[in-house]
Amino acid sequence: MRQLKVVTRLSIAFGALLALVGVVAFVGLFGMAKINDTLKNTVDGSTQEMTLAQTMRSSLDQRSIAIRDMMLVDDKKELDSNIDKIKHEEGIYAAAARNLAEAFAAAGSVTYTEQRILDKLKANEADTLPLMAHTAELIVSGDKAAANKALLQDVRPKQTQWRGTLRELIELEKQTMQDNAALAATRYSQLRIVTVGAALAALLVGVVGALLITRSILSQLGAEPSDAQRVAGEIACGNLTTAVALAPGDKASLMASLEGMRLQLSGMVADIKTSADLIAVAAAEMAQGNVDLSQRTEQQAASLEETAASMEELTSTVKQNTDNANKANQLAQTASDAAAAGGDVVERVVTKMQEISASSSKVGEIITLIEGIAFQTNILALNAAVEAARAGEEGRGFAVVAGEVRALAQRCASAAKQVKDQIGESLNYVDSGSSLANDAGASMEQLLTSVRQVTDIMKEISAASMQQSTGIEQVSTAVSQMDQVTQQNAALVEQATAAAQAMSDQASTLRETVGVFKV
Repeated sequence: MRQLKVVTRLSIAFGALLALVGVVAFVGLFGMAKINDTLKNTVDGSTQEMTLAQTMRSSLDQRSIAIRDMMLVDDKKELDSNIDKIKHEEGIYAAAARNLAEAFAAAGSVTYTEQRILDKLKANEADTLPLMAHTAELIVSGDKAAANKALLQDVRPKQTQWRGTLRELIELEKQTMQDNAALAATRYSQLRIVTVGAALAALLVGVVGALLITRSILSQLGAEPSDAQRVAGEIACGNLTTAVALAPGDKASLMASLEGMRLQLSGMVADIKTSADLIAVAAAEMAQGNVDLSQRTEQQAASLEETAASMEELTSTVKQNTDNANKANQLAQTASDAAAAGGDVVERVVTKMQEISASSSKVGEIITLIEGIAFQTNILALNAAVEAARAGEEGRGFAVVAGEVRALAQRCASAAKQVKDQIGESLNYVDSGSSLANDAGASMEQLLTSVRQVTDIMKEISAASMQQSTGIEQVSTAVSQMDQVTQQNAALVEQATAAAQAMSDQASTLRETVGVFKV
């Protein structure tokens, strides 16, 4: 029973009570229906049948009186009136007899006694009516003595039997009415006993059910509902210090549950208070930390903005250096090309100087040959002059020619000497120039090598500058992104500061709210 809900238990109790009330009502209605049927049978059946039987007896009496009156009068008109009365009463009797038969047929069941009386009535009617008709005919014919004899000896005994049968029927129906009344009274007594018993049973069930349900509900409540309401009201007001009074061994009632709830709420509220205090402190520290972080983030954002500006300047400078390096690389390449061309020219100059030196050597040899020829010519001219002197006058012209040849040979020798000296100086110059040309060639080779090295270095510088420019652009992009992220972080820090402040406010509100409870 305790496992059932209160609604279920109340439904069962009231359902049982209502069922008993229904049974009482059903028994009462059924008994009243039976009593009603009995009374209806009494009224509609026996009363009607008795009334019809009385009508039939009255009709028989009226016909007997009419025959007697016919014996007393001689007037034909009065005789005819009595005859009409007899016929009229015969119609009344026939209608009553027909209705009586229909009433018995409508009842559905005819007792043996009733059937016997009905058969006897038909026999009495069949025996008496011819005698009454014969007596009336005798009276009408004027033979009153015979009519009186027939009336006294034949008709009256038959009428007495007929009337006795009708009386028996009336008494039977009267007895039936009395029996039905007694049956109705008996049924009423039985119904009253059953109704009173059912009512007492319903009352007993209601009382027992109320006691059981009350005991069960109080057992589940653990106290009066007002006590539970008072405890719940104190808990609702935040008073968690008052212990709930429980019956010994009570662990499953509502009051025990309220006590458990009070203890759990007390522990929870204490924990919530502690947590609220900690949250408030942490929120305050978080808010202060967020303020500091916001300031540092703003400083970092300013530094990043300056860094971004510096990176833009550095990017511009590096781009300019890259352009200059590219130009220097181009100039170095041009110088390298020019140095290579100069090296070729110097090499050709050295070659030409070597060729000139070789030609000068050949010219020196030719000059030496000319000096030899001039020397020999001079000797020959000298010999010719000697021979001309020896020849005298004949050799004078030849001596003149020889003198001129000698002078020319001397001049040739002098000129050849000068040319030789000049060629010697030229050879010295050529040797110096060749040496210088060789030195220039070596220098040009070294210059070309240096220019090529400078070109390579400038290429490397240009490539490094381009890589540096790309890296600086990436760094500048990263710094810009860092600046954006820092600004976003600053916004988030502001939001976090607002959230921390809101959490601090909520913690204060929670602390105030929980402060209502007394633990």
